[in-house]
Amino acid sequence: MSATESEYGVMSLHALTFVEEPQGVMVGRPETGSYAMFPEEGAEAVRHLLAGMPLADVGEWYEARYGDPLDLEDLRAALAELGFLRQPGDPDPRPVRGQRLGRWAFSPPAWAFYLAVIVGASVLMMTDITLRPSYRTLFFTSHISLINVSLALGQFPCVALHEFYHSLAGRRLGLPSRFSVGRRLYYLVAETQLNSLYSVPRRQRYLPFLAGSLMDIVSVSILTLLCAVLRATGAPPWLGGYALALAFTGVLRLLWQGLFYLETDLYFVISTAVGSTDLQNAARYLLRCWLGRTFRRSVEMEPDRWTDHDLRVARFYAPLLVLGYAFSIATMLWAGLPATVRFVTTLWHRFDGSHPLTIGLFIDSVVFILLSGSQLTLLGYFTIRDWRAKRRTS
Repeated sequence: MSATESEYGVMSLHALTFVEEPQGVMVGRPETGSYAMFPEEGAEAVRHLLAGMPLADVGEWYEARYGDPLDLEDLRAALAELGFLRQPGDPDPRPVRGQRLGRWAFSPPAWAFYLAVIVGASVLMMTDITLRPSYRTLFFTSHISLINVSLALGQFPCVALHEFYHSLAGRRLGLPSRFSVGRRLYYLVAETQLNSLYSVPRRQRYLPFLAGSLMDIVSVSILTLLCAVLRATGAPPWLGGYALALAFTGVLRLLWQGLFYLETDLYFVISTAVGSTDLQNAARYLLRCWLGRTFRRSVEMEPDRWTDHDLRVARFYAPLLVLGYAFSIATMLWAGLPATVRFVTTLWHRFDGSHPLTIGLFIDSVVFILLSGSQLTLLGYFTIRDWRAKRRTS
């Protein structure tokens, strides 16, 4: 069937970005976060379409340049699927808000402030052992339900700042972002989606990935300094203790960056540095192959799913993936398990009859149990939600 002239005429495309990568050219539409890796010659064809050359002329140019015919129907279908084709009535992209604030947040005066508070807190930690990170700082009050509630409420602004700084670091480059809540293994996590980082060279992606951890370090430092000031001014002990407890939760967020199997911010830094688009799954595939050979079990072979570059760098990353699990266990033994044991033993001693159980302690214990149960329920909800979404996708 012959195509009409309009089918091979000028195509209206949205504004697209083109970034050179080791595997090809990343072509994308920042406002929707839709990206695809094109071979260099395919990206050139898209550039000509974006410049206003009719599709038929692009086909002729491609064949004259590369000596092979270009499948015009396939190219048009791919552009449509990616959302690159501009449809009648499509609105123009809105300017990204927060660019000025983002530039200010990473200006020289801001960096000087960050450095000052980090150095100040570090000096205090070296001179005063009670200001150093420890799970014991979580128990700033004997009311365990108050610990649960106050830390949960206090972490909201800290986590929000972490994600906000990811967003600011991207917005200062004119890149949009989206915020969501998800689950990694058994952790509930807040996420800032920065797919639009594919629109800038790799060297400009590191700061947006690390900006959240930077804010965690600054938050821990500020809270530590605040605790020292409160102690020096004679404030109630629990107030300084609360600041130090919040600082410890920030230290845990920093340690969690080493849990590579959760695809943390540090994972994306490594993935960007080695130029891999699917490092995590490539490494997991290699680990399955290694385990299959070790235990003589069959493994579904999928070598064509990843590029040779992905598989090559995954050989060096796979040990880090395993190390992340070991680091997770070490963190649990250092902080999670001792804190849990102290909570459980506190509850046990309240109900074992060795001491009188007052109404206040009873209410405190029941509220703590209900709050802990609600957290597990929330985790279960997100787990089921993700499972259903994965099933629908399948």
